[in-house]
Amino acid sequence: MRVPFIDLKRSIEPVREQILADWTRCLDHTEFVSGPTVQKLEKELGRVLEAEHAVACANGTDALIIGLQALGVKAGMRVAVPNMTFWAPFEAIAQIGAEPVLVDINPDDLQMDFEEFKRGHEKYRFGAAILVHLLGWTSTRLGDFRKYCKEEGIHLLEDGAQSYGVRYHGESVYTGAEVSTISFYPAKVLGAAGDAGAMFTPNPKLAEVIRALGNHGRAGHYTYDYVGWNSRMGGIQASFLLRMLEQIDAMIDSRLQAEAYYKEFFDAYPQYGRVYTAPEGITGNGYLSVIQSHKVSGDDLAARLRDAGIGCARTYPQTLCEQGPSQGCLRTSDLQHSQRFSRMVINLPLFAGITREECEASAQALLQAFEAL
Repeated sequence: MRVPFIDLKRSIEPVREQILADWTRCLDHTEFVSGPTVQKLEKELGRVLEAEHAVACANGTDALIIGLQALGVKAGMRVAVPNMTFWAPFEAIAQIGAEPVLVDINPDDLQMDFEEFKRGHEKYRFGAAILVHLLGWTSTRLGDFRKYCKEEGIHLLEDGAQSYGVRYHGESVYTGAEVSTISFYPAKVLGAAGDAGAMFTPNPKLAEVIRALGNHGRAGHYTYDYVGWNSRMGGIQASFLLRMLEQIDAMIDSRLQAEAYYKEFFDAYPQYGRVYTAPEGITGNGYLSVIQSHKVSGDDLAARLRDAGIGCARTYPQTLCEQGPSQGCLRTSDLQHSQRFSRMVINLPLFAGITREECEASAQALLQAFEAL
């Protein structure tokens, strides 16, 4: 059996006709930039994610840049960021002109390590930090991060690109964040029909700043309070996301069932690797199948899986410190945990609508790869 790593068509097909009708309406009303459907989406996102103010934007990377700027991050400021994450947080810090400082992950929850973060602040005096909620869950120390940053005057931006539906001790992970962001890149748990994103804050004045920054810094039609960005969503994307929201609970349930299957399967073979899922106290969303091999490299496992017709990924095969533009940046340690994990991680197919048979075929193929290598 051949199994794709992801198949977006399965979540689109149930609402395909409704989406086409929505898009026709948007075309008829030329709802291309902002508009009532975007406003409806923002209201719905605020409701389901328990965030008081939601502002849509063009993509998740813009959300990070605008969020940093809205928090007052300026050129030359030192900003902590986990060494294992997608490139966008590093990129956003650099675009502002601030200085990224790389922090290692905790090997138990794979999130930015809180104790190392504190030591790093004592040494480098962070002006801000990006805490990334990685892999479909969040840090077990989220409350400590928020408390410490508030006490120390560190602006904390929470990157929730991957964390739609994640809950921390019963609350949405977006609740309680000074500013948090989300990406609606199509492969995310809640994906758009292209790039899209949003920002959340409980502070109404901060929400006004965020909205202005995403619309060229406008105060009025041709007056400007800020040097901003062109980062606006239109009705076509918003209407697609609203249709995805109608079925998101079933989509997440499908993901969680696949994640649970993989964990149960490979927990019987602890000699080969460790399966990570959301830690105690955190409700995950099944974003990724996360398996860390003990001895065989992720690259070798991926090659075997591809030969067997099983789609796979390695999120992330290299850390930030291994990228060319990051050479010479400050680090809080030797970053050994994130670098080892990145060498050994393998991700099996996991997406909304994946079948039990596809999970079984994928797990068996990975087991055979472990046994062969």
